Amino acid sequence: MKKGFTLIEMLVVIGIIAVLVGASIGGFSAMTRTAERAKCQELVSNVATALTVMFQQEGAWPKRLAKNGASDGQLDAEAAYAFVAGSTKYLSLSAKGGKLIGLDRFGVVSPWATSLLKRKGASASLSDVVSASTQGGQMTVRDHILHYALDLDGDGIIQGASVGNQTIDVRATAIVWCGGKDGFVAPYPYAGGGKSGKNDDVYSWTPGQTKNVK
Repeated sequence: MKKGFTLIEMLVVIGIIAVLVGASIGGFSAMTRTAERAKCQELVSNVATALTVMFQQEGAWPKRLAKNGASDGQLDAEAAYAFVAGSTKYLSLSAKGGKLIGLDRFGVVSPWATSLLKRKGASASLSDVVSASTQGGQMTVRDHILHYALDLDGDGIIQGASVGNQTIDVRATAIVWCGGKDGFVAPYPYAGGGKSGKNDDVYSWTPGQTKNVK
């Protein structure tokens, strides 16, 4: 009598392997999402620190930053050039002829846009689509440029920052945030005293720094 696997036994083994592979892929995806968010959190926090250091060293905000920094500006190519001109130029790759080149020509972008731009190279444009989408639409590199607000009057409080259509006051010299992987900045999640958990936005400040949420 020949010994071997029956068809049913083989199917059972294949089924078990499929389950294990599926579980491994799910776990890997979860770790990837966690790593991406942690990388974005580090970037957002570092940029907020760089802005604060810039103000402390110069005693004033560069015009490029102050122009749109009262409530909700974007660290686009124009604003990000202040990092090149100032002492925090390590945040920008390089500058040539007064223009940002490389990834920086878009400004300071989230890791999701950075990975896209690295794949596209110098040919990438603001119309290049990232894989993330929200509300049925496709998000572009422009949606992944970091947002910022500054304490322009020097009282230690940023008043009237507009974060996802929510107006907040924050005890800080500079704050930075981004719309996460989907590129969409949702209403500030701490409205009403609790974290909604319904968006993937990343912030440089903590709930304890906020004074008012409207």
